[in-house]
Amino acid sequence: MTNNVKTPETDLMVETKGKLELFFDKNGNKLLWGLIIVGLALSAFFIFKNFSDSRKERKEQNASVAVANELSTTNSVEGYDKLQEEYEGTASANTAFYLAAVAALEAGDIEKAEAELAKYEMAEGAAGEMLNAKVLGLRGDVAVEKNDLQTAATEFAKASEASDDEHTYVTYSKKLALVYEAMGDNAKAQECYKAIVAKYPSQERAMAKFIR
Repeated sequence: MTNNVKTPETDLMVETKGKLELFFDKNGNKLLWGLIIVGLALSAFFIFKNFSDSRKERKEQNASVAVANELSTTNSVEGYDKLQEEYEGTASANTAFYLAAVAALEAGDIEKAEAELAKYEMAEGAAGEMLNAKVLGLRGDVAVEKNDLQTAATEFAKASEASDDEHTYVTYSKKLALVYEAMGDNAKAQECYKAIVAKYPSQERAMAKFIR
């Protein structure tokens, strides 16, 4: 025989269940529409996100083409500055800071070159690391032009280690060695040349004329 005695806990469960059923009876349509609205909102969000990503990708592609065109034609500081403004926030606009600095330094405008380099943000990935190395190396070149050899040495040392690329390491290690020689520190210069050979034995023949 089933025990039909109700406990306070049973009464509470029945009462709670009743309240829930009553709530859904009164608000079922509202809840349904609420779920539909939330679903539509989420769908709209993902559609907008995909659209935004697509627009961002197109902007990046257009920026890349524009920078390449400027590099192969005018290659001017003014041209790169215009691209930076038009394609702000893209990786190509960031590259344009470096290219503008190169153009400025070639024109003898050291102050402008420094200003452009100051706006560059370190990039990511293998290609980004190589560009970062070039930026650091260019900062070293600017420092040499200003006869600030200590800063030049610091920047060339950073540039040589910024990428795993052999050419990058050799190029900036040699520049670092030349700066040390200009500073009269031949011992450190020799360390640079020997470090190149130690890291890349294939460079031994090329470095032989520098190593004493």
